Amino acid sequence: MSFQLKSKLKYFFWILLSILTGILLASIATKTASYEKIEQKNTNQEQIESVKDETLKTFYFIKDTNKKPNAGAESYYVGDLDTGEVILEKNKDKKFSIASITKLMTAIVSLDNQNQEEITQITKSALAPYGKNGGFRLNEKIKIGDLIYPLLLESSNDAAQILALNSGINTFIKKMNEKAKILEMLSTSFIDPSGLSENNQSTAFDLFKFSQYLKSNEPALLQVTLEKSFGNKKHVWFNNSQFLGLEGYQGGKRGYIDGSKQTAVSFFTLPLGKEGLRNIGIIVLRSPDRYKDIKNILNYLRKNVYHGGKSDADMAWVKTKENIFNEEEQNFVTLLFGGDVMLDRGVKNSVNKNFNGDYSVLFKNLDILKNADIAFINLEGPASDQGKDRRNLYSFRMDPSIIPALRGAGISILSLANNHIGDWGRNAFSDTITGLKENEILYIGGGMNDKEAEQPVVIEKYGMKIGYLAFSDTGPNWMKADENNPGILLANNPRFEKIITSAAKQVNFLIVSFHFGDEYKTKHNQRQEYLAHLAIDNGAKIIIGTHSHLIQDTEIYKNGFIAYSLGNFIFDQYFSENTMQGMLLEIKLNRDGTMLINKNTVKLNKAFQPEKVIKGKEEKIKF
Repeated sequence: MSFQLKSKLKYFFWILLSILTGILLASIATKTASYEKIEQKNTNQEQIESVKDETLKTFYFIKDTNKKPNAGAESYYVGDLDTGEVILEKNKDKKFSIASITKLMTAIVSLDNQNQEEITQITKSALAPYGKNGGFRLNEKIKIGDLIYPLLLESSNDAAQILALNSGINTFIKKMNEKAKILEMLSTSFIDPSGLSENNQSTAFDLFKFSQYLKSNEPALLQVTLEKSFGNKKHVWFNNSQFLGLEGYQGGKRGYIDGSKQTAVSFFTLPLGKEGLRNIGIIVLRSPDRYKDIKNILNYLRKNVYHGGKSDADMAWVKTKENIFNEEEQNFVTLLFGGDVMLDRGVKNSVNKNFNGDYSVLFKNLDILKNADIAFINLEGPASDQGKDRRNLYSFRMDPSIIPALRGAGISILSLANNHIGDWGRNAFSDTITGLKENEILYIGGGMNDKEAEQPVVIEKYGMKIGYLAFSDTGPNWMKADENNPGILLANNPRFEKIITSAAKQVNFLIVSFHFGDEYKTKHNQRQEYLAHLAIDNGAKIIIGTHSHLIQDTEIYKNGFIAYSLGNFIFDQYFSENTMQGMLLEIKLNRDGTMLINKNTVKLNKAFQPEKVIKGKEEKIKF
């Protein structure tokens, strides 16, 4: 064998050895970090694929591909909006109803095809769709460009209808479907501009493509979805998104109809690499709890996913994330309870004078509401523009626009069972319920009939079923719900004990709210004690009282906790220091029934705005 041949063989031998050694060392480094590179190929729904070029310079790595986020959505899709890389997905090609996500396409078609400076007049057919968000009036004239704000902030079905009618509704919907085809959303179809129809359908994958288009081509539209409010000379519209203020949130749209469950298209920036932020799109469809699903996905991404390049072979930054991801479901739920909320009279005047009619400013200092798993208040009167004033001594009727403001602030559920809810009659009461449903605020203590009023609202969090009921012991008796009339649930109901017992059997923990007691008293009376104890005897765990306008005492009775009155949360009773503050009760309820409580105090300023929350001392309740 010649020297040259030997030299060549030796040369190739060392090259091959170097390559194999490099591969081995890279493998060891990756295994040491316990991260696996996300393969960008289509195998099955559990693996992660690429929708773009496979020759990416950087990659996503997952610490444990066998672990998945705790998300109850039937379909979801999580991907990098800039590169198209898919990080997580489930049933990405399965079609589902998308509800008000539709309105993003409605906005795009309007921007593409309509003169945003044009003035249009609101007709009767424009006000025909379900819901009243937007607050439009018959024959009102409004600029097309202004309609984008109620469309996306309050998810106004009327705004969607007005835009579509301006071009001719059939023409407008045709353009929505044409736009979907242009964007290669091949499994997407629209038959109405609002999303009220179950036949407005898409897939998580199609909506991710749409998200990429929005980020690249319509950043101003996404910016609209981040606004807390927007007003013109006639209206102020409030953002009712529960994601507003969530860390890294960059906009999006959510939706709900019975046929779709909860849906969302959301945009986030996340620190998933050694430096810089990644633009991530998260789509969830048919979710029982979109907020919980998206928060769990975000938690998964932050703790279990890394984005980097081949030069990060030693994975030094990734190693710092070792052993910090824990997908176990938490074993407690955080409950928040506020007292009486009345946004009429002096509060309304203050909002108009000091905040240009923007009710969302009232909640500016109350991030604590969104931090709770469930936040509750008592709504002291109807929120409607309907009904007839019954001329009570004090008669309240709040502007219906307060409802999206409450939702945007983080209110999950409220009680209608109080002495002022009938101040403007049953029509205003029913209209309030319509507004609450439209804005996805749950309600207790009343309903469209006695059957609904007597049923608990059940909210499931972290595998625990929390039930809510409410009774009024202050009337009005004529507002009692019956088989044929909407109304409230009264504490003098002859089925009182059976209602509570039945509700308790449906849940792990039952919360009962009472509007009871004497006004301006700091100690509970015998009637309050009787009702609270009877409720606990029949299965209630927590009793929440309102009505006195002052903070009252608390009590531990058997295996339950009683707060006899939380006082005012937001009210215009400026005549004393004690009526300008209230208890904001925070309860950490554990799966085993034990609880920690904080009796926080919320103080109002002269504008009746909660100015600060004074944190209470944490107490462990011993039963």
